[in-house]
Amino acid sequence: MEHLERAKLARRIEEDLEQMISRGEVHPSGNLPPEQLLARRYGVARGTVREALLRLAARGLILQRQGRKARAVPLEHALTLESVGVALHARGRARAERLRLLGGYFELKRETAVGLLVRACEYASERELEPLLDACFVLRDGARWEDGPRHWVEREFALLRVAAVAANRPGHFLLVQSLERAFKGMAEVVQPLLTSQPVRHWSDQTMDWLSSRNVEALRRDLPPLLLACDEHVLGCLHAASSQDVGPTRPG
Repeated sequence: MEHLERAKLARRIEEDLEQMISRGEVHPSGNLPPEQLLARRYGVARGTVREALLRLAARGLILQRQGRKARAVPLEHALTLESVGVALHARGRARAERLRLLGGYFELKRETAVGLLVRACEYASERELEPLLDACFVLRDGARWEDGPRHWVEREFALLRVAAVAANRPGHFLLVQSLERAFKGMAEVVQPLLTSQPVRHWSDQTMDWLSSRNVEALRRDLPPLLLACDEHVLGCLHAASSQDVGPTRPG
């Protein structure tokens, strides 16, 4: 029980420090406060702080050297696919610049989805295609009835996993897993901006194209449908960033 409580505290400290790093709220040198000071600030033992720092170091967000203070790695060098969400916690101009990374994430997700669905449509047997058609139906149905909590987001990634199996692309299955973990890291910011209507539309169209084995329509018409979903989110975030930055003073 004591171990679980310590792990929970370490996780909270890790999250706080992660956001502090992403917002650029560290010393200009990049140094984090000493372990002893952090322990006093959070009211925990130094061992708990050390555990949080080890977690950050394992994710490549800080550097630790014996006898020296932990130092934040510049976020642009530290980010991985699964930590893109960290960039969205930045404020002002830094956040506006880092939205470009989110655009890159969406682009990778679109390319993965189209590539897997096209290949499955082209090469999967009728039996292999059945679970994919079912996944399209489940996504469309979820997007129709669950717009509030947006649980259909999980069904979208489930569809991509099924597509990876139907397309016989085990490496892409792993990529979809990473894409979903990355999304979970940004869900607090991104998920409230998602709208169900475009998702219903592309999942319904995809089901028709798969049923009729219309590979060309999938390849040509699915990308703009997916792009419409992503551009809506990016547009909302760019507008919010512009308000956060505020007007520029004349030079």
